[in-house]
Amino acid sequence: MKRYPEFEALLMEQEAGATTLLFKYIHVLKRFFTENKNLSLKAKKENMNYFYKKVIKAHPLVALFPNLNHYINNNKGNLIKLLNDFEEKINENIELTIKESLKLIKKNNKIFTFSHSSIVRKLIMNAVEQEIPISVATTEARPVCEGTALAKFLSTTDIPVSLYTDAAMELAIDSSDIVFVGADWYWEGGFVNKIGTHSALRIAYEREVPFYILADSSKAMNIAPSDWSKDKHSSTDILKESKENIHVFNPYFESIWYRGVTGIIIDGKVKNFDKNGKLKLS
Repeated sequence: MKRYPEFEALLMEQEAGATTLLFKYIHVLKRFFTENKNLSLKAKKENMNYFYKKVIKAHPLVALFPNLNHYINNNKGNLIKLLNDFEEKINENIELTIKESLKLIKKNNKIFTFSHSSIVRKLIMNAVEQEIPISVATTEARPVCEGTALAKFLSTTDIPVSLYTDAAMELAIDSSDIVFVGADWYWEGGFVNKIGTHSALRIAYEREVPFYILADSSKAMNIAPSDWSKDKHSSTDILKESKENIHVFNPYFESIWYRGVTGIIIDGKVKNFDKNGKLKLS
């Protein structure tokens, strides 16, 4: 198996959003199977399985990877075309969600977001392109600091950005008009996102600030993630030196119920919740 530096980097990536990770993965797959177009059907399946096992081990809480794998295994045809079709459909559905989400943004709104969701970033950029005056508030999103990375990106576009510490999240949300977050995985009972999102939801609910999840159907799963054991990361992110009697907990993700969520927008449609706080997927 030829080594692809971009694939090794993808396996180590912790800052990028789920959709960005998937598109990087699709790029690697298209490159490999284009360079090895004469592989037998059996060899193609074996290599696809190799890539999938590696990526799902590195990113077990991203629903996009199993959903892509299911799509490939359950559809016949040219593999490159299948990959292109899957990517194209995601982009179409994201655009629908952004179009619907733009209706929620009013002139001079301050938008709070947490972590670095690619769909939320695109929404913000679309608002700017449509000359809707907005500002953005976010927090660091430690320990990887995706929020800081988002703030740096937005600063290059002249969008006013307020960057807070994670501990000051309440101040950030209290000064905002609306909250938008992404999701790595969602099902009828809740969603997965960067740890700290549940805190943002509780604060927004208490402060009566609308809270919206932006997604597309490629992140839908029938059940919640069952194995959180792999969501353990280096203690050195938090504490550089080892200290006796200190056990560092460093998860990157959390499972969040929908209680308090104003709405979830999927493929351009605002979905409702039943009286038990369950998402109506149909």
